[in-house]
Amino acid sequence: MEQDLVFDIGLNNGDDAAYYLHLGYRVVGIEANPLLADQCTRRFENDIKQGRMTVINAGVLEKPGVFTFYRNLLSDGWSSFEPGKRRQAGEWEEIDISCITTPQLIAEHGKPFFMKVDIEGSDLQTLQSLTPATAPPYVSLELNFGDPTIERLIELGYSAFKFVDGETYWHTPPIFDHQIGWRLLRKAGCLSPFVRNAISSLPQRFRAKSEWNPPGKYSPDHYPFTNSHSGPFGEQAAGSWMKPAAALRWLEDLNNYYRRAGKEPSFWWDVHARHSSVHS
Repeated sequence: MEQDLVFDIGLNNGDDAAYYLHLGYRVVGIEANPLLADQCTRRFENDIKQGRMTVINAGVLEKPGVFTFYRNLLSDGWSSFEPGKRRQAGEWEEIDISCITTPQLIAEHGKPFFMKVDIEGSDLQTLQSLTPATAPPYVSLELNFGDPTIERLIELGYSAFKFVDGETYWHTPPIFDHQIGWRLLRKAGCLSPFVRNAISSLPQRFRAKSEWNPPGKYSPDHYPFTNSHSGPFGEQAAGSWMKPAAALRWLEDLNNYYRRAGKEPSFWWDVHARHSSVHS
């Protein structure tokens, strides 16, 4: 295992890669969109020359080959190998992209310490060809409604999990319009700094709503995250690690929480997982 190596699968504009480089890691960034791959090659020219950054224009799927990529012409973040993503707003074009598997990446570059995956609906495919022996110590993936992502991670030997809001990187859900009690408490907090400070000082398990988090994105090292980042990872990700059974219950509760609010399945959360081979 390469202790200083990160795989950034779904490189996009390179903001996450820049964060990992900032932390001192070497980064292999994989991006299916050729325009974004070219953009990142220019952005990280010096890091590439120094051997700290590698940019690969390819997709990462369950099987290798050439597959149709649906490039959204209005929002790069909605481009995907999943045909259903075409229904999202904006114009798109079909392009053929060469794809590789995660084991192929590992064979060429080594097993990374951390692997970030954000490839719009195809995240689970990056896990399908892995084995417990090749699974990276830490991973993060975007949750896709209906995908057995947690179950697959458990099969691969991951034994600890965190869930974070993709917009704020906190592990607490928002207050919705139908939650009268929470809304009244939030209103009281707005009117009385004493009430808000009292609630904010409680442990997360008691306050457990994102409105009581400090303003802005969760950033333990004060890195200036933007909306195009995925946030901290591994031990630095917000929240406490959950065992597999607790993680499955928590995810079911989260789905039900958003369903009752009429928001499911459109919510954006990431899962962070730690492999059982890591000594906590």
